[in-house]
Amino acid sequence: MSNIKDVAKEAGVSIATVSNVISGTKHVSEKLSRRVYSAIDKLGYEMNTVASSLKSRKTNTIGIVIPNINRIFFPQVMRGIHDSLSHLGYNLMLCDTDDNMEREMFFIQMLKNSWADGIIVGSVAAENDQDYFNKLANLTIRDKIIPVVLLEREFADTRISSVRIDNYQAGRMAVRHLFDSGCKRILHIAGPRYSCMVNARIKGYIDENKANSPTFEPVILEGDFSPLSGYQTIKNYPLAQEKIDGIFAANDQMAIGALNALRENGFNVPDDIKVIGFDNTFVASIVEPALTTINVPKYKMGQNAAELLLKQINNPKIPVQNIMLPVNLMVRRSTQLGGDRAWELFGW
Repeated sequence: MSNIKDVAKEAGVSIATVSNVISGTKHVSEKLSRRVYSAIDKLGYEMNTVASSLKSRKTNTIGIVIPNINRIFFPQVMRGIHDSLSHLGYNLMLCDTDDNMEREMFFIQMLKNSWADGIIVGSVAAENDQDYFNKLANLTIRDKIIPVVLLEREFADTRISSVRIDNYQAGRMAVRHLFDSGCKRILHIAGPRYSCMVNARIKGYIDENKANSPTFEPVILEGDFSPLSGYQTIKNYPLAQEKIDGIFAANDQMAIGALNALRENGFNVPDDIKVIGFDNTFVASIVEPALTTINVPKYKMGQNAAELLLKQINNPKIPVQNIMLPVNLMVRRSTQLGGDRAWELFGW
């Protein structure tokens, strides 16, 4: 069986260069890397990565735990993470919890047992689950610290860095646009109530309505972020009887499901009912009518999460950072006939 010395001799490089190519710990030119991989292939060399990891305490593996891979919010987030980490030799391990807390805990334990160098988590844990977040903040295996960065959530009392947006103000921004576009009675399709970001958007919806409508009564329907749930919540709801003329959906996928239900029920968008989504995912610009939405900098969120994690991997004692990213309104034809009709082709 070939060993690392044989590979180095075959490639005409040092053992250290072979090690750096395999582990990705230091930059090696493309020319030398090709020679090393060619030698590995020729000799059939297989590195014992488990033994190497135990010795170096580094696996070059980053875990990414997300609530649901079907949510088209996440691909650009993951691309931002990938672009920030892959050129440094890190491998990404993607885990989909399917909005299930038990699965999330299982994946966290699995990544811990695999000696992952760090974990980025879009958690579905309840806001008051302090014990769980304390465990995330102190995740270790055999004295190896495994840093964690949260996506879309912040726990100020827990030592976990995070990247998020101001969901409350973004919710107000969405509802304010509907009022500015002439709406009088606005319905909100919320996401699952376990989520603090969902509750922040609901509060933004309520407070902006109170500021604009003295006779406001909340109309909140709960979906699960899928297009089907957006469709089902609107399909049989008595919109005309309730005099609904605006819909704020907590993500683009539910908004698009609502658009389909409105079309089937004979409503014209935006003349009869105006619709706004959230996230500015790639589908928002290509549906008909094009969807007005709140633009969340998804790629930047992934990029910032990766950068925070790298800082903690390199120095576990650095202070916690909680990054708040700005959002902006993308006005399209689902709320205003003169809205933007251009397709967005970047990022998918």
